Amino acid sequence: MNAMPPEQPPHNIEAEQQLLGALLTNNDTFATTADLVSADAFFDPVHREIYERIKSRVDVGQIASPVTLKADLEGHEGLRQLGGVRYLARLAGSAVATFAARDYAQVIVDLKAKRDLLDATIQVREAVRDGSKTAIDIAIDLENRAGSVASKSSAKPLIRSHLSTLIGAVTSINNAYSGVAEPGISTGLPQLDKQLGGLRPGNLVVLAGRASMGKTSLAQNIAFHAAQNGIGVFFGSLEMVGEELAPRFISKGLATRGREIPYSRMISGHLSEREMRDVVEEAKRQEALPIQVGERDIREITRVRTAVKRAHQVFADTPTPLGLVVIDYVQRMESKTARSAYERVSQATDACKSLAMELNLPVIALAQLSRAVESRDVPIPMLSDLKESGSLEEDADVVMFCYREAYYLKRKIDALDGSDLEEENDLRLALSNCEHNLDIIVAKQRSGPVGTVRAYTKIGLCHVTADMAGEGGRMI
Repeated sequence: MNAMPPEQPPHNIEAEQQLLGALLTNNDTFATTADLVSADAFFDPVHREIYERIKSRVDVGQIASPVTLKADLEGHEGLRQLGGVRYLARLAGSAVATFAARDYAQVIVDLKAKRDLLDATIQVREAVRDGSKTAIDIAIDLENRAGSVASKSSAKPLIRSHLSTLIGAVTSINNAYSGVAEPGISTGLPQLDKQLGGLRPGNLVVLAGRASMGKTSLAQNIAFHAAQNGIGVFFGSLEMVGEELAPRFISKGLATRGREIPYSRMISGHLSEREMRDVVEEAKRQEALPIQVGERDIREITRVRTAVKRAHQVFADTPTPLGLVVIDYVQRMESKTARSAYERVSQATDACKSLAMELNLPVIALAQLSRAVESRDVPIPMLSDLKESGSLEEDADVVMFCYREAYYLKRKIDALDGSDLEEENDLRLALSNCEHNLDIIVAKQRSGPVGTVRAYTKIGLCHVTADMAGEGGRMI
């Protein structure tokens, strides 16, 4: 590395020259370094420009050499100060060996990462002196920038052999076939697991529906089941604080054991002495569940990322590593850079998908649908209802809708207010046949079929089962 004054940011001009020379000498070298280095990794602005010109020509199948780049850079002032076109020839002529190009690229990328970290610390110092941000906000900004540097400075292969993918696929298929391991995390609903093959690592699962359709109940059931089976869970509720969320988990646990105590009565305190004892006992049973809860003030996208990463660290050295993330709900996520609601939701879903792939786990993102769904005669949600919600449909690997016919039947009965007894009786009969039905509509799935799975729920208990007895289940 060059000797330099202490105030100079880390860089290595000779490494940059060697890499550029190797690229100009043999354009095939570009393919061996493209996954590692980019133009902004070069410290020298002239070298950045030369790299960009090489890339633009190689990308379209043209030759990049001192001769072909002459026309592109002949009037470039920075290059003129270095000797003009002769500098390009000198780069190509002094390149030692093209086989070492990737090593030079790694040196350049590492130095760029150090410059970024140095820049981050400078900005932190300025923010501390400015005093307009809280210490927590400054720490989160630094943590996110450091994480971004670590991600960008590690090489990500652009290709894999078909053989390696075949080995991975056959291993996974054989494990599922022999029952050694589930293909994905179980939802706790056998027919939904059969439809989805479980919740798969790296997948973004959008769970959408109108209000009161049971989205949060279903998400909490999945999270509860995963935690009971030794999977670390991060549940980020952007609407409720932890003390509001916990009674729902308690109610779910009690319902699993045959004790039906609505969480609304827990919150209001309208409990018998026996019920209070049941609540305390259930809370003790759930003490060891590997669930980390995100609070409402993590709504900003960078805070959500930071909270998930911290949960990942908390679970890292335990028998229950983080394996499932739930965000309730995605439209509540905020962005400092989005210029519209559409762009904000798009950034939020992109962040959720990035987390799923980066941490190699499924992310369930709940989504609220607009009232437009209810303008239809039969308000069953469909994929087109997501069109105005950013890139939800495009980013999602799986899209599921929750639909409860009973909710709309009750509204129709209330609207009649006794004005038509015959119609009201018909509606009440229909209601009695579907009062606890929850239709889970799998409307999109990249790696499997679509269809509807029927479950049963009592919303006040936050309890979803495959059938009224808690076993079996069926598809419709």
